[in-house]
This record gives sequence, structure tokens and C-alpha cells, in this order.
Amino acid sequence: MIMSKSELGNTPLEQSSDLHSSFRNNQASTTKNSGSLLQQRLALVEDLWETVLCSECPSDQINRVLRLKKLSNPNNFAGEEEQKNPFNEIVLLIEEMDLAESIAAARAFSLYFQLVNILEQRIEEDTYLETIGRIEEDASNQFDPFAPPLASQTAPATFSQLFERLKRLNVPPGQLEALMQEIDIRLVFTAHPTEIVRHTVRHKQRRVANLLQQFHSEAAISFSQKESLRQQLEEEIRLWWRTDELHQFKPTVLDEVDYALHYFQQVLFDAMPQLRRRINAALVKSYPDVEVPRESFCTFGSWVGSDRDGNPSVTPEITWRAACYQRQLMLERYINSVQDLRDQLSISMQWSQVGSQLLESLEMDRVQFPEVYEERAARYRLEPYRLKISYILQRLKLTHQRNQELAAAGWKIVPEAMNSLITSGKPFEDLYYCSIAEFRSDLELIRNSLVATDLSCESLDTLLTQVHIFGFSLASLDIRQESNRHSDAIDEVTRFIDLPVIYSEMDEKEKVQWLMQELETRRPLIPSSVDWSPSTQETISVFQMLHRLQEEFGSRICRSYVISMSHSVSDLLEVLLLAKEAGLVDISSGSADLLVVPLFETVEDLQRAPSVMEELFSSSFYLNLLPRVGEKLQPLQELMLGYSDSNKDSGFLSSNWEIHQAQIALQNLASSHGVALRLFHGRGGSVGRGGGPAYQAILAQPSGTLKGRIKITEQGEVLASKYSLPELAMYNLETVTTAVLQNSLVTNQLDATPSWNELMTRLAARSRRHYRSLVHDNPDLVPFFQEVTPIEEISKLQISSRPTRRKSGSKDLSSLRAIPWVFGWTQSRFLLPSWFGVGHALFIELEEDPAQIELLKMLHQRWPFFRMLISKVEMTLSKVDLEVANHYVTSLGSRQNKEAFNKIFEVISDEYHLTKRLVLRITGKSKLLSADPALQASVELRNRTIVPLGFLQVALLRRLRDQKRQPPVSEELFNERDLARTYSRSELLRGALLTINGIAAGMRNTG
Repeated sequence: MIMSKSELGNTPLEQSSDLHSSFRNNQASTTKNSGSLLQQRLALVEDLWETVLCSECPSDQINRVLRLKKLSNPNNFAGEEEQKNPFNEIVLLIEEMDLAESIAAARAFSLYFQLVNILEQRIEEDTYLETIGRIEEDASNQFDPFAPPLASQTAPATFSQLFERLKRLNVPPGQLEALMQEIDIRLVFTAHPTEIVRHTVRHKQRRVANLLQQFHSEAAISFSQKESLRQQLEEEIRLWWRTDELHQFKPTVLDEVDYALHYFQQVLFDAMPQLRRRINAALVKSYPDVEVPRESFCTFGSWVGSDRDGNPSVTPEITWRAACYQRQLMLERYINSVQDLRDQLSISMQWSQVGSQLLESLEMDRVQFPEVYEERAARYRLEPYRLKISYILQRLKLTHQRNQELAAAGWKIVPEAMNSLITSGKPFEDLYYCSIAEFRSDLELIRNSLVATDLSCESLDTLLTQVHIFGFSLASLDIRQESNRHSDAIDEVTRFIDLPVIYSEMDEKEKVQWLMQELETRRPLIPSSVDWSPSTQETISVFQMLHRLQEEFGSRICRSYVISMSHSVSDLLEVLLLAKEAGLVDISSGSADLLVVPLFETVEDLQRAPSVMEELFSSSFYLNLLPRVGEKLQPLQELMLGYSDSNKDSGFLSSNWEIHQAQIALQNLASSHGVALRLFHGRGGSVGRGGGPAYQAILAQPSGTLKGRIKITEQGEVLASKYSLPELAMYNLETVTTAVLQNSLVTNQLDATPSWNELMTRLAARSRRHYRSLVHDNPDLVPFFQEVTPIEEISKLQISSRPTRRKSGSKDLSSLRAIPWVFGWTQSRFLLPSWFGVGHALFIELEEDPAQIELLKMLHQRWPFFRMLISKVEMTLSKVDLEVANHYVTSLGSRQNKEAFNKIFEVISDEYHLTKRLVLRITGKSKLLSADPALQASVELRNRTIVPLGFLQVALLRRLRDQKRQPPVSEELFNERDLARTYSRSELLRGALLTINGIAAGMRNTG
């Protein structure tokens, strides 16, 4: 049973906009406190920044940098009459700088923003801890009877807040428990070309963050301790200043794997057991009879090392090595934890009973590991737990040894050959852990013995939770490949076997019929030992490697296969056929070890998705291949929705509306066929790629589409902003979980209101037409983007193993990936993909019916989807700076394109001012972000301080591009001081890339 909106507190008070819950008041108070904390603590950071610069740079350089910073803040000139445009003086100051000074200035502002980012993360963490502390003190004793219904709750909630609220709203324990047993949250880490901070610099940032935490700690510390901490901060920042921010080489895929796993090692291993303890404690407090969720209610996935879409560097061998590396990290972690456990469990049989099963297992271990018995038996004669753990340690070490040899041998070696490598005449497979279940069983044997004798061990419980969540694999690897690669491979196979009608000449109906026929036959299709083309051989090898991977690591290591650019039923059946040929689909049992996940990306594909899945769900053969979940053992289908390409294709508003509608249609379809649906949201860091606050985004999902299940990508710089600090990670994990619970408990008919849907459909269509008229139909837009943004220079950043374009050498818009598309617009301060077209659509609607403004205001108050939409646009508009953007146009645009570029800029400028004016009318505010003072203060600080970096970037890009057009000897120089030398392209490129680094740090959500 799902709670209706009325059952969860729908009262006449819902219509009153001036009534707020105590939670909202607390949230508003917290927001204000965050803003004031930023101002208080900023003084220390700015003082440290200036001190370091003064010790590292010449005084005249420092004076110019500080002057640039002052000129960027309009508040510094408030009240001055006839004040000249500060931008003119900024340009003049930059023109006085030689290249070395320009680079130093870019580095200085980049350092400033990274310090501010650390400061804000610390403030977010402190605010979260303060909230937790306040809740523990008085949450159960205070309740506001005027609180809005749960469906209208938008502020992030902790477990304690949500469960106490549910209890007050009389949500039945049975309903909550049913949801708790179904909850399945999966966070997937990906590597994308927007995370541009070096691993080395991240370590320094963490040290600075820890020192700031100590400095601002509420614990009493002496003046001398404060001074010592300040000195350490200064020293650490000076070391940071002398560290190169840029990657010296293009990272390999395995470098990216190491980078992504860094967050698990530093934060998530320890955070996840704490998350479980927190949800358990909150449940006991409000719902003591509700069974707690399973340990693995929140797990992790990864695309790093397995996403091969457009990345030729991701080979089967690389995926195999990534899996081995993940298992290596987990085994090393478990070995350390088990060693600590052995030190702790010093229980003697003289003073405590021991479970009979544990004692029996020791006899079996003695036979298997006689060398361990000889070494440890005398020492641990009366300490059975320590002896048992010694045997566990030996098995873990042997498993680690096998893993190292697997990594070295590669995926093509057969299991029998592996055993002969390392057995030394012994049945080795009986000694190492063949599965995580064996390791978990040994640990549970120890826990059961402790519990039977009225003992407990928190570190053992923590280890068991980690085992449930991470297993030996750490994170599940999702394979991703573009749909054409599979059809091309099958086409080559059909040509080789001389099929009467080759695959590429079949229509869709014929393809589906032939694919189903091949899937249902046991005869192999693909001949062995054929010299296929490199592309086809690679595609076939991926499935063979997957089979070997599951054989060695278990299905948990890699179960999902994502098909990007999915258009039709045949796209999914092709993957199933290739999987069957590799032994991943068993026709005799009607089961599959691979979950095929279509990724619907363009607007047309999103609209077509329900009909594609309808045809598949109507096939009993296909349904039987799906895994079963829940008490009803429903077949589970995972579907991925792409935000990036749909946005690039149709604009922000149209993309979001099409995804919203697709979710509803797909969930209704799945329900009608008795299929459980898990929606996979491919969100990026920027608003233009589905980014933004995760809590509000989850609450804005259509009612009834989650049902406790969600999968979300965590990309690029989002990883650092969410998971670099322990409590920050806890805040994100806790609020994502409460958002999923809240959305799943509430059902309402808001998404089904006909007049609202009709309005949104009109707005989406108008927005799409206006967006496409500029982006796709205007032939001058591509040259505009190439010239007035640093897109070409971005492609030269050594930040990703993945190319920025799908087709090398191509300059057209279709070949450009959505991520650098957003990145380029962000660097030049347009941020166009995140808002363009919204104002035009709203204006036409209001021009036809001015009274619609009242409906739009009401939608903003009541409909989570529309509120989220406007909120994202508002946040993005607040970061746009058209003065800086115009400087890019006038300074970097070519003469022959001047008129065309000016027209494009005028279209963008008009749309910006129109969108801003209408968004403010809808929100009822006079200024952007007025409802969130902390965010407003942060954005304003960044907006004014980032200005010099934009001007520096333009100057360096212009110079770099001028040199490209003519010999270095005649290059235009910044000033007479440069006459003594000319600069190489590599030096100029380095300077430009440093400004890209700095602006990325300042904007935070870049791509």
C-alpha cells in the first residue's frame, strides 16, 4: 500500500505559503549560518592566500594580483561617483603582464578558489554535524503541527528527521518495513574529462582541510596551538603553490581507476558502516519494531575501466586489470582489518565459553593449513578466536596471491592453467577464498560464537557490513558500448557465414525475427579461429572476457551491460546474442548472467523507449532472462536515461520534460507487465547534464517511479565535492537515501494533472524550437563555439583517457561529446546549455495568456518537478556573466565572423535577460538565489573573483591562436617588456590551461 498525499498530511494549510515547518525554519537558520560562517572563515583563508603569495612572488606581481581582485568586486566602489568601468582597468593590468606573470596570476586565482572550495566543504560538514547534534537533543520532543505534507517537503532530511516525521504522520510500520526491505540505491562512479585536479594536489587539499578543521574546532585550544596550526597551514599551502597543477602526461585508464578508487580508500570504506549504524539508530528511535534494511541497501558501481564507448583505450585486458586492482584493494583492506581483529579478540577458553561450531572448524583448518597450525597453535592454544583468525588471514593472503597472478596472466588464461601456476602440487582451490560467501561465513562463525556467549564486537560488525557492501569486488563494473559496434560485429559474422540476407540489409522486423531465432537455438553462430576485423574481434573479446571475469570473480563483479545510443529492440537482442555466444546466456535453463541495459539518450529515443520495451516485455523468452527481485520475485529491468545528449540535442527544458514523461510511461508499462524497474540516471556535474542538488532531483522524480530503487552516476568533479571528506560523504549518502524513501512513500496525482502536462508539453516544444534554431539550424554557431570558447584548448588538457570527440579530426557539433560542450560554455561564462530556450518558451506562453503567470507561480510552489526545473535555471543564471562572455566574443572572434557572432551574442543576451526576468516573476523574488542566502553568498564571491581569470584566459588564448596563424618571431607581444624573447606554443598553452584549471575550480560544477 502506498500512502496518498491526503493520508500524509494534506490539509488546507498546504495552500498557505507563509506557514513553514520547524524543519524548514531550522534549514533556513542553517542556511543563514552557513553564509555567515563563510564570511567569518573567509578572512583566514584570504590572509593565508596573501601571505603565501607575498612569500613566493615579487611584490609588484602581488600588487597587481590584489588590484585585480579588488577591481572584480563592485562593492569596493560603492558610493564612488563617475567610477570608470573596472573591466577596462582589468584589461590594462593584464596587458602589462608578461607570460610568466600571467601564469602566476592564473595560478594565484586558481589557488584562491580551491581554498574557498575546501572552506565551503568544511562548513557544509560542520553544518551537517551541528544538525545531527541538534536532532539528537530535541528532535523527538519538538513537532510542528503546521508542518507541510510530506509531498511538499523539499529541504534535505536526515534519517532521524524523516522517521520522526513519518511516525507523526502515522505511516504504518508495515509499509515502511516493506519499503526498507526493497530499497536498492546504487551510486556509479565514472571518469569524465571534467575532473582536472591532480591526485597529488588532492592529497594536499585533504591535508589543508584537516588543518582547517582543527583550527575551527569548537574544542578549546591554546593561542600557541592556534598559531602552530596557522603556521602548518601556511607551510602546506606554500608546498602546494610549488606543486604543478597540470598533469605531466595524459592519464591512462588505470590511472583513472586508481583516482576513482581513492575515494573508497580515504572515505567510503569507513563511511558505509557508519551510514548503516545511523539508519538503524534512527529506526530504533521512531520505529523500534521495523526490521532494519539489509547491509547492502546502498552499493557502488564503476564505469572506470569498463566504459568503452568512444574510448579505444578501454580494452578487455584493461577491464580485467581494473577488476583485479579493485579486488586487490579490498583484500589488502580486509587483511589489515582481520589483523586488527586478531589483536582485539584475545578471549581465552579459561574464562569464556566458545561455540562448538567454531571449535569444529578449527579441526578442519588444521588439516588444510598445517603450517599455520605449527606456527600458531602453541601461542594460541587457549585463544581459539585468534587461531581461527590466523587461518582466515592465511586464506586471504593466498587469495591476494592468486589475484596478483591473475592480473599478470590476463583474462585469456584458463582456470586450470592458473591453478597449475600456483598450486605447487596442492589442491590450491580449496585453500584460497573462491567467493566472498566463504569469507563472510568464517566471520559470521566468529560472531555467532561471540553472541552465544553474550559478547559483541563492533569492529567485527563493521567488517561484516563492509563485506556485505563491497564483497571482494569493491564496486560492480558496468560495461558500456555504443549500439553500432554490436550491429557491425553481427553484420560481419553474417557476411562470413554467407547468410542469404546479410544483417545490415535486414529491416528492423527481420532483424528481431532473426535474432530471436538465433537466441533460441543451441547451435553456435560465431565460428572460432576466424581472422575478424579489429573492431569485431574487440567486440567479441569483450563478451569472452566478461564470461571469464564472472567465472573467476562471480557475477557481482560485472552484471550490467549498458548500450549507449539505443534506438530499437534489435539493439538489445544483439547484445544478448553476443552474450549467448560467449556463454553468458544459458538457453537450456532460460537464464542470463548479463543484464542488458538500454541507454535512451536523444529526445526521439526517449519518446520511442516505451514502444521498444513494450515489444520486449511481451516476449516471455526475454522476460525469463531477467533476474528476479523482491518478495514477489519479479523480473528486473534496468533502464538508463541520458541527460547529456538529450540536452545537447534539444535544450534544458525539453530534455528534462522528455525524461520526466519517459519515466512515467516506462514505469506504467513495467507495472502492467509485472516487471520491476530500476531507472539509471546518467547525471553529470553541471545542470546542463542533469546535475544539481541530488536530494531535490530525487524528490522531483515522478511519483511511483522509484519504488525504493535508483541508480545514479557520480561524475567528474562531483566525486571530490561529495566524497572527499567523511561527514560530507555521510551527508550525501544519508540525504540521497532519505530522498529515495520519501519519494517512494508519497504518491500524488500532480504528475498526472492534464492541464499541467499540456502546459509543460507546450513549453518544452517552444523551448526546443528556439534552442535548435540557434544551436543546430544556425550555421554560424559551430564557428562561434570554436572561436569564443576554449574548446580546442580543453581537448589538450591531460585530464582524461577519453577523446573529447567521438570521431577524431571532426569539427562538427554531432561528433563533439556533451561533456566538453558544456565545459566550453561554462569556461566562457555563457553556461548556455543549462538555460537557453526557457525564457522564450515562458514568454510565448504568457504573451498568449498573461493569467498563466499565476499557474506558473503555483506550480513552482506545489510541483516538485517544476520547482526543481526553475531552481536549476535560477542557479545557472546566477553564474552567467555576459560582460565577461562578450569579452570572449569581441576578443577571440575572427574579423570575418564579427557580424554573425555579434548577432548570436545578441540572441543569447536577449534570451538571458528574458529568462532572468521571468524566473524572478515566477519565484516572486527581486534577486536570483534570494531564497538561499548561503548559496547566493558563495556564487557572488566566485562571480566577482573569477573575472580576472576570464580576462587572463582570453589574453592567453588570443596570443596562442595568433601564434598558430603566424611565425613566432612576428607574434604580437603583450608589451615592450616581452621584446626580449618570444614564447613557444607549449608555454602559451600551459598558461591557457592553467586558467582553465582556475575557472573550473571557481565554477565548481563545470561538466
